Amino acid sequence: MADRIIPTAILTWLIFLLVFILLGYTTGVSMLFGAIGGVAGGIVIGWWHIKGGAPSGPADRPPSDKLRRPDPNKEHFGAGWHVPFLKTNRANKRYMVRRKKARDRRTERVDR
Repeated sequence: MADRIIPTAILTWLIFLLVFILLGYTTGVSMLFGAIGGVAGGIVIGWWHIKGGAPSGPADRPPSDKLRRPDPNKEHFGAGWHVPFLKTNRANKRYMVRRKKARDRRTERVDR
């Protein structure tokens, strides 16, 4: 990784240094801003050239047999997914009642 970052960082630093000098900044400020730009540019270019991508097969993915998701057919669907500390208890009860009514309306539409 360093073999990609360091040469690119030095080249980018020199480019930034020359641009800041041509813009009229002092040498010290140009060197500082150039170094900051060079390190950032080197990291970005080094990251850009790393081979990678999405996992290709099931061997690259974590096992999903331990993931527990709520059953949409049960009464308490989503009970494990809500964040109770964001709402008061009364607001949470109203929310669950509204959600149940909406679910009932959807099932009525599907049944027709």
